[in-house]
Amino acid sequence: MSIFISIDPGNKKCGLLLADIKSGNVLEAGISSLNKFPNLVSLWTANYQISKIIIGDGTNCKYIENQLKQKDIFNLIFVNERGSTLRARFRYWEIWPPNYFLRLLPKEILFPPENLDAVVALILLEDFLNFSFIWPEKVDIKIWL
Repeated sequence: MSIFISIDPGNKKCGLLLADIKSGNVLEAGISSLNKFPNLVSLWTANYQISKIIIGDGTNCKYIENQLKQKDIFNLIFVNERGSTLRARFRYWEIWPPNYFLRLLPKEILFPPENLDAVVALILLEDFLNFSFIWPEKVDIKIWL
């Protein structure tokens, strides 16, 4: 059992990530509305043998927990998400390096063009496992709203 789900909870949406530690790859990632994420997590738990579900302990984490428990999903671990959004900006540029001209600028002033919720979910999982995942080119950040 090497498949993990990571969730970055928010007020209106959450970042979701499905990753396999055995291969070291992100399998799926995206941003979901709060009313659609429980069905997506249920689908993933039905299709994969999930080891654990990692949830950031910040905004709306209790709501996320309650929604998952209503779907009979209980293998939840809460992790500290302090500073994860800022760190996700740097991780974004590691995964998708900026073009030649932007590379000359300090990373601190670059803002990624994508919504970072899925990358924050990656940061939470990487922190928990102390392991860096590979984000394959074929895995796009999906939007489930």
